[in-house]
This record gives sequence, C-alpha cells and structure tokens, in this order.
Amino acid sequence: MIRYIAPVLFILSTFHTAQAQIPAGGTPLTPGDFLATARRPISGSDARSRIVDIEHEDFSRALRVEVLHEAGDAWSVEIGNTTIAPVARGDVALIHFWARGTESSDETGEVFFTLYAQKGAPNWDKSLHRGVSVGAEWREFFFPFEFLDDYATGQAMINFGVGSRRQTIEVAGFEVLHYGKQLQVDDLPAIKPTYAGREPDATWRSAAAERIRQHRQGDFTLAILDPSGQPLADAEVEVEMWRHAFLFGSALQIRRLSSAAAEDVIYREKVKELFNAASNENALKWPPWDGDWGNDFSREKALAGFEWLKANGLHRRGHVLVWPGWSNLPQSLKRLEGNSDAATLIPPLIIEHIDEITQQTRDLVQEWDVINEPYHNHDVMDLSGDEVMVDWFAAARRNLPTAPLFINDFSILSNGGQDIAHQNHYEKTIQYLLDQGAPITGVGMQGHFGESVTAPSKVLSVLDRFARLGLDIKITEFDINSADQELLNDYTRDFMTAIFSHPAVTGLQFWGFWEKAHWRPAAALYAADWTPRPHAQIYKDLVFKEWWTSVRGQTDASGQFSERGFYGDYEVKVRSGGEIFTASFVLMPDSETITVQLAATNIRESQDQPDRFNLEQNYPNPFNPSTTIRYALAAPTSVRLKVYNSLGQHIKTLVDASQAAGAQEVIWDGTDHANQPASAGTYIYELATEHSTLQRPMLLLH
Repeated sequence: MIRYIAPVLFILSTFHTAQAQIPAGGTPLTPGDFLATARRPISGSDARSRIVDIEHEDFSRALRVEVLHEAGDAWSVEIGNTTIAPVARGDVALIHFWARGTESSDETGEVFFTLYAQKGAPNWDKSLHRGVSVGAEWREFFFPFEFLDDYATGQAMINFGVGSRRQTIEVAGFEVLHYGKQLQVDDLPAIKPTYAGREPDATWRSAAAERIRQHRQGDFTLAILDPSGQPLADAEVEVEMWRHAFLFGSALQIRRLSSAAAEDVIYREKVKELFNAASNENALKWPPWDGDWGNDFSREKALAGFEWLKANGLHRRGHVLVWPGWSNLPQSLKRLEGNSDAATLIPPLIIEHIDEITQQTRDLVQEWDVINEPYHNHDVMDLSGDEVMVDWFAAARRNLPTAPLFINDFSILSNGGQDIAHQNHYEKTIQYLLDQGAPITGVGMQGHFGESVTAPSKVLSVLDRFARLGLDIKITEFDINSADQELLNDYTRDFMTAIFSHPAVTGLQFWGFWEKAHWRPAAALYAADWTPRPHAQIYKDLVFKEWWTSVRGQTDASGQFSERGFYGDYEVKVRSGGEIFTASFVLMPDSETITVQLAATNIRESQDQPDRFNLEQNYPNPFNPSTTIRYALAAPTSVRLKVYNSLGQHIKTLVDASQAAGAQEVIWDGTDHANQPASAGTYIYELATEHSTLQRPMLLLH
C-alpha cells in the first residue's frame, strides 16, 4: 500500500531584510538563552545537535543541527520552546534571529526550514507559519506577527522545523519579544519576500523564451484560393489569432453562470474576455452534487452552468470524481465510517457515483480530475487498498472513451518546490497507476502560493521530474496570496512564463479571478468593484499581446502567404478585387501548407459601399428585455438583419425584405426564432444588403 506521510506546509523563499532597529518596549517571551534551553533533537540516527562557538560581531554561539536523512517533513526534526508569559489574542510579537546553512543536499545549495508560532496542543493553531531558505552566509531575520488566540504561560510554542532534507543549519541570536497592543505589526522590522530569478537578466529567462518559440509557435503557409479554386495572387492578407491552443482558464462559481444578478452578468463577460477554458470550484464535487451543501448548489445549476460554458466555446474540465478522505465524501458514505463492512460497501458506491455523474455530464464536461489530493485524503485506500484508484480511472474511461483523465494534488510546485515527501508520494502514486494499467492521461498540480513563492528555475525542475512520466501536466489551481502587489505582478509574469515554456504543460487554471468569488481575495485579478488589479493586466499582456499573433502581408505570385504564429485558432481576412473575404484555420504543431478556399458567400463588404449606408449601435445597450436597432440605406435594396450569439449561431432573423432608401429601425424583444427568451450574453446583429455587410455587438441582461 502507498503509505501516507503526515502533512506539513513547508514554504521556500528568499527575503530582503528590512534595515531597521528593534523598537524598545518588547519583553522576552522565551527563556533568555533560547538555544541552550530549547527542545531539540536528541543525537541519534536521524539528527544530532550541539552548541558551537562562532566568531561574529553580534553573537559568539550558535545551535548547530545536522539532519542526517531526508525525512521529507519539516516537523520531523524540530527546535522549539514554550512561552514564559501569557499572551492575548491580537497581541503583537517579533521573532528575531540569525541563520546560515553549512551543508545542503539541495541543488540550490541552500538549507530550508519552517518557523512557526503555534498553540502547544492539537489542533496546533498557527499564529505564524513561514518558510525560510538561507545559504552559507549568516543572514538576519525578522518575523512580526499577531497571536490568533489567548494563551496562558507555556501554552504557546515557538518552533523551527528543519527535517525536510539532509542538511546542516546553524541558528544564533534567537529572541522572541512581546509588545502586546502597544505596537502594530507594521511598526516592527520585517523581511520583504522575493525569490531567486526575479531579476530582469536572470539566466532562466532566455532559455524559457527559446522554449516558448520552439514549443508554442510554428511556421505556417497559407495557400489562398479564390472562389473558383484558383490561387489568389497579390491579395492583401490579415491573419488574426482569436483563441490559444494552450488552455488559459479559471475555476468558477458555476451558479453565477445562470444567475440574473448584475454582478454575475459582468462575471460571465469577464470569463469570455479572459479565458478559453474553465472548471467548477465546487459544483461537481460529490457532496454538493448529492445535495449536501444546501440551496446554492444543485445538479440543475451545475448542468446549466456547463451548458453556458459549452455555448460560449470554453474548454470544460470537471472537478472532481473522487476526493477519498472522510471529510470530503458525501453524507451517504460518511455514515459508513466505523462500519465493520465499510471496506466492501464503499467501493461499489464510488463506482456507481462515477458512472452516474459521467453519464449525466458526458456531453458537457471534456476532462476530469478523477482523484484529488491522495497524499492527505487516503481513507478509502486505507480501507480497501490502492487498487481502488485503478478502478476509479477505469470506471471513468468506460463512459468517457477519449476524455483526458487527471490526478490532482497540492504542494508539488508551491512550498518552494521543497515538499519532497509530497512529491515522492505523488510520483509513486502516479507510477503505480501507470504500472497497473489505469487510463490516466494527466497530472494536475494545484499551484497555491503564499508570499513565499517558488523560484522559476525550481518550478521548471519539478516539471521536468514529472514530465518523465510521459503524461500531460496542467496547473489547476493557481493563485498568489499576498498583499505585496509588486510580488503579485512579478511572480504572475514569471510563473506563467516558466510553465508556458515547458512542453509538458498543456494549461494554466486560476482558482478564481474576482475578489468577491475567491477563497483568497487578495489573490484575485479583479477587485470587488471589477477594477482590474495590476497583475490582471500582466496576465492580459502575456496572453493577448506577447503570446498573441496578428500579422498582415500580401500573397505572392502563387497565392501563398507565410508567417509564424502561436498555436491556436485564426481568422484570415483577404482583400482582392474590391472585395473582402474571410475564412478560418487552425495552427498546430507540424502544420504544413494550409489551403484556404474562399467562397463567394464569404464576401463581407464592398469597397464601393454607398455613402449613406450605416448601422447604428443599438439602444439601450446593455438591455433587458428589448432594444432598438437603427440603420440607414442609401438606395432601395434587399435587407437581411440577423442576430447571432457569440459562437456565430443564428438566433433570429429580424428583417428579410426589400426596403426603400432612408432611415429604418427594428425592435428586438430578446427572443429567439422560437420566440423563447434568449439567454443573457453578448450577441452580434448583422445587417446585410446587396452591396455590404455590417455588424455590431450588443449585450442582453437578465
């Protein structure tokens, strides 16, 4: 059986130290000689520790801890002490110390440890939990924080967790000062988070740029044929990308996709503006699917939301078929906890659920997370054996013969890329599934970051490790929980660049994008009032500018036009003989010459367009339930005025008749050709005459 190793949140980062004096008025919260009196590892097979003499102007002794084996868990080797005075909820304290690493088994040459101030008993509630990395030079650290609760003398602990890997760490000058409520956290010296490779000339950048050119772009040649099938020489060509092949998406609150609330209308418009893919946060998880979570969740709302995603052309992934820990199973299974027959009763119930939900959603959901977070959630495997995981993939495949099927877990890329135990377990689990013939096709890596982010070079190293398994990799739950906007900006850019450059990665999914619909509001791309935060613009600049293709040119004598572009879907516009034709094509790896046959029906507008021909913007816009469309004709002509949805599907014909010259107007009542109310969203109204075609967008609200 794949054994579970207890969890640890271990975060790597590099920090800039604030150059500030420690304010007066702080009283010690730990014994005067913390290092000498600290609880520390007893010398043995796993670790050893001792006090050593040091030559330094600020201290003369240090505690040296040698970790002899890679346990993978920071807490497996600890240095710590309890507080010597009571503290109250909201009291401010400052941890101050020096540290260096003298031996490291890590490729960075640094040592890693976790610092935490916590309750001294279960549930070990942490008022401070910060990861630290340091090299061979002595560095000074400051960590101000607030206590989350009241603690009597001896009920709180200050600990270092150093056992994540084989390494030697020295700590000196350690003190914890208590300021009560006389100061705020911001009044105390602190360290500013940063990361290796942030500098503009970091060496990883040029290599990433080359990989992007190699793996995300390709050359193409368009062979343009006129409506009669002959090469169209010397024609003006405009090629405009309109959708990436790489999947940029977000997890969504699915109920907002069918809500009439004004903020949810904006929510949907932003989804269409920003992303070509989406997933649910919760709607398809088993408990809400079964009705365990109340009125905000229902199968009807889930299916309606995915219908909207499908209608708007977004790639759709489902999260999640099985989350195999008791706390994440539905009530119908939780009732079996402790039942002596649970090991035999539960597996068929899970298969039944997989079969039922995949059948109901097979036309809507294109890929699935089959298993979520097996490192922490292993209760079902403990009961019934690891082979049940193979059965879950097989059950999904029976109803979904071609769908990508993923496993998903956290703390693989985050936590500095240093949660070795978690990574080892994940790789071992995936390899087990492959060895047993499970139809797994993808590896999900969640990507939740705090202020202690992972260096891009380390991100790439971890991706390399898992790419060797031969499966697609997708970043499934990306966010950065930080109040430091500069960190949000820079790491959004650098993380996206690193993963976009890696050939095994097929998509990036944010775990929400709007402050009012985000589990970590500070991480959201958009504020509550829909103001874009700076890292939203960075996302858009990368996806729709730097990694976007828009080119113009002219066909040669043989009717060909050659260029290079990012992989994805394109529209091509060709001007020749006073007419404009449009067509589309898909650019993918190994695309060779792409033949574009222009049809007579592709004529969009004429160069000799009548002077007074005009199509006005509808009013009101946005609208509900109706709007007026006005247009002007220069001469009598046949007119067709049609409404299309955002996928180009014909919704309704408003006018199909000959009309006299002059001003005209038509009211659209927001219904389709069957006189049923059209769904909220963006629509295109198109005015076509014998000479010209014009289009404008409009927004229907519900």
